[in-house]
Parts: sequence; structure tokens; C-alpha cells
Amino acid sequence: MRRAAAMVATERIHAGAHYPTDVAAGAAIGLAGACLVHHTPHLLLRRLPVL
Repeated sequence: MRRAAAMVATERIHAGAHYPTDVAAGAAIGLAGACLVHHTPHLLLRRLPVL
């Protein structure tokens, strides 16, 4: 899946549809979102009181 995303990003830069900084910003936002989704259950369970 990551390889496909990298290929699409490279193609978009090559085609002139996006600047490299646009692609880098999109990748950073995507990684931050994935990290948040991955760690949210652990953070929520840590904050809940134990019964």
C-alpha cells in the first residue's frame, strides 16, 4: 500500500499537478493521522478508571 502511495505521489509531482512540498505536507498529515488513530485506544484506556 505504501509503495502505491509513493508511486502516485511521484507521478503527481512529475505531471506537475502538485509541488513537492504539497506532497510532503500531505504525507506528514497522513502519517500524523495514522499515528493518532493507532494510539487513541491506548490513550483512552489509560485514562479510564479501573473498576
